[in-house]
Amino acid sequence: MNENEIEVVVGNNLSEVAEVLNRFLKNNENVFAFPKLSENSNRVTLWSALFEHLQRKTSVSVHVLCLATIRLLSRDKTELENLICEKWMTVLIERAGLYSFLDPDESCTGIDLPEKDIVVEAMKCLCNIAFNSEVARALCAHTEIARGLVARLRSYKEIPFKEDIMLFDMKLLFILTALRQDIKAKIKNELHGLDYLISCLNELVVESSLIEIGATASSGMGEDGSQYCMLSDNQQAIACEILKTQFNLILQSGIEEHVDESEEAMYLKLMPALTSLLYAHTSSEEKLMELHSNVANLLTSVPPIFYQYLTPKLDDGERAQYVYNGRNMDAMQSLLHLLVYRLSITSSTKNQYENLSPILTVLNKSARGCREQRKYLRQSVLPPLRDVSRPPERGRALRNQLCRLLTSPVTSVRDLVAEFLFILCKEKVGRMVKYTGFGNAAGHLAQKGLLGSAPGATQYSSSSDSDTDEYREAQPHIDPVVGCTRPPRTNPFEGMTEEQKEFEAMKLVNLFDKMVSEGPVRPARLGPDGRPRPLDHVLQLQEPDSHPAQP
Repeated sequence: MNENEIEVVVGNNLSEVAEVLNRFLKNNENVFAFPKLSENSNRVTLWSALFEHLQRKTSVSVHVLCLATIRLLSRDKTELENLICEKWMTVLIERAGLYSFLDPDESCTGIDLPEKDIVVEAMKCLCNIAFNSEVARALCAHTEIARGLVARLRSYKEIPFKEDIMLFDMKLLFILTALRQDIKAKIKNELHGLDYLISCLNELVVESSLIEIGATASSGMGEDGSQYCMLSDNQQAIACEILKTQFNLILQSGIEEHVDESEEAMYLKLMPALTSLLYAHTSSEEKLMELHSNVANLLTSVPPIFYQYLTPKLDDGERAQYVYNGRNMDAMQSLLHLLVYRLSITSSTKNQYENLSPILTVLNKSARGCREQRKYLRQSVLPPLRDVSRPPERGRALRNQLCRLLTSPVTSVRDLVAEFLFILCKEKVGRMVKYTGFGNAAGHLAQKGLLGSAPGATQYSSSSDSDTDEYREAQPHIDPVVGCTRPPRTNPFEGMTEEQKEFEAMKLVNLFDKMVSEGPVRPARLGPDGRPRPLDHVLQLQEPDSHPAQP
């Protein structure tokens, strides 16, 4: 926008103002920086003119255009901290209709809201400005914006255009709770925002179910006749923003902290809502995985004691696609599907932690905290072995992919995978070695002090490990280090004279001595805690062990 056009916006000819703003919006819809406005204070002049129009009732015909222009301009952080003031933030909050919900005595039907387009554009402006400006977020903390947002959560049923504003309400809540600890504490503790967010999730599920089931005779029915909800793209986006906001609010609660009565009541309301979202369907797999990823992120902050509600018992007449021991396992299958999807899009170690850590954390907590869930996960991840001709890390099965991660350089992911498999093996060393190979499991077993000794009693029930006939037949030929059978090998010393054997042996000794002296390898022996302890010299291995491994 040049100086002449800015002069037109400053003026009072509303038809010319509308023409200039329409042209600006058309030409800059995908522009995120406006460097030319830095000349001659044009940026300040333009922002001031736009807010002047917003404060005039006589300029109501261009209010939507002014807000849309501010939305575009607020993408650019240049001078934004110096431009934003409390008066302008108050104008945007008023145009967004948030102050209309602060009077507890007024019924929703009597609330005077601005027209839909003005509310939507004002919310978009608030989202951009709050995201890009710390000054704006600080000003929000000194206004009633948090109270207005939470009050509107309670009143969506009475707003005719709620679907148009819910997404931006949730985006703004997410931004403020992520970047302002004082607003986050106020929404969580004083305004009880979590309860209202859970109610919004439940309403989304109920509304989507009613739409889907009523659409056709076969709508909302799974392949086995079980019902599910179908979220629209807008509902999916709203649900994701709600889940992200809930994650911000729950994050600092601490998994190990004592859960008081109010928190327990909140979790008991939250878990059925999350379970329903894990049952849900969307228009594409990408949107479904985005939804389930946000559910998994939130579950990382939920205490394990509440995980049992992910797999409720089926009552008479209830049906589910995946059932184990009388429980609905559809939610667990969705989490497994998310793990498989995350593994498929993780092509390098660069994004391993971001992609895999949340879902692996959730599955670890699930397997350790709920017996039925552990058994279901075990039969899905570690089915009975049949073909043991290949190492465990080779192949496309979920077990093979997880075994490959046992040697990942990303230690946090490696440890999560190892712990998950160890729990599925009921923390039995022999079973862990059977499914992963000793070479893959050695690092985790060393960390737990289980090298060279049998584990003590575990918290799991005793059960026989069901081996297939194929596995029993191949078992005598399995090399436990690599976890598979090996073809017969010829004796490398065959045909050598004693002098040649001694020469090769000395070469090997010299190589080991070189590695030890230069540092890449250090000799070690098991300490009293079952963990490797480094030695100063390889000859110390010949000394008697003062701490023999316990049987």
